[in-house]
Amino acid sequence: MINGLKDIIDSFDTFILDQWGVLHNGGDAFPEAINALKFLQAHNKKVVILSNSGNTGTFSYSRLQESGISRDLYLDVLTSGDHMRHNFASDKFKQLGNQALYFSWDNNHSVLADCGLTESTRDEASFILCCGVDRGSLKAYLDDLKWAYQHKLELVVSNPDLVAMQPDGTLKTCPGSIASAYQKMGGTVHWHGKPQQEIYRMCKELVGGWENAIAVGDSLEHDIAGANAANISSLFITSGIHAKSISNHQSIEDLCNEYAVKPTFYVDWFKQ
Repeated sequence: MINGLKDIIDSFDTFILDQWGVLHNGGDAFPEAINALKFLQAHNKKVVILSNSGNTGTFSYSRLQESGISRDLYLDVLTSGDHMRHNFASDKFKQLGNQALYFSWDNNHSVLADCGLTESTRDEASFILCCGVDRGSLKAYLDDLKWAYQHKLELVVSNPDLVAMQPDGTLKTCPGSIASAYQKMGGTVHWHGKPQQEIYRMCKELVGGWENAIAVGDSLEHDIAGANAANISSLFITSGIHAKSISNHQSIEDLCNEYAVKPTFYVDWFKQ
């Protein structure tokens, strides 16, 4: 366990930060987060935000600004949504066609235009594009998923997170829950974002490479597992989505064993 970034600042040239659970939970930035970013900036560290968000990194600029984090405190943002858009643009999913049974947030259809797709009815769809949980719960999607599995439709998901913290501390269902349920049925799922290794390669290219990088995040399944697989160090934030399962050092050890991951360090909050 460390007390803050000051304990490890000299060991790394690049800090790869998760957004939700590390910098904010959809509201204002956490009290210590801005000071931590300024501390990294003062030590000339590369800071990139790697977020499991179906939106683009450009969209995240305004989200971060609204939370109190100014654009000059980080190099750039790369999202799972960027990763997915990259794969559509490079024709990775050409075989799926362009007729999507579309699951969204807030009836936002911009991703369809970004990827050259058309929203279709279930009967006409050639695949599922899962970018949100407008219906509120996984249960509301099970009928569509069962039908899609029977008709051998594949599913592309823009955000692999199962849940996300909200400003009031509650957890909301995320697209990864739908994708995970479909995969458990036996359906084919195309995942994007952390812990997929392609996004770490994209991240490294985005910042111009690194010598010693460390990934900071609150999800053992995504942030820490991704860092482990990418062979980089990791800092686990214990106040995030796993907070209710953590009471002491042993509970952290048990949780890491459950997820078969090993963070290099852990700390309660992202702080200097």
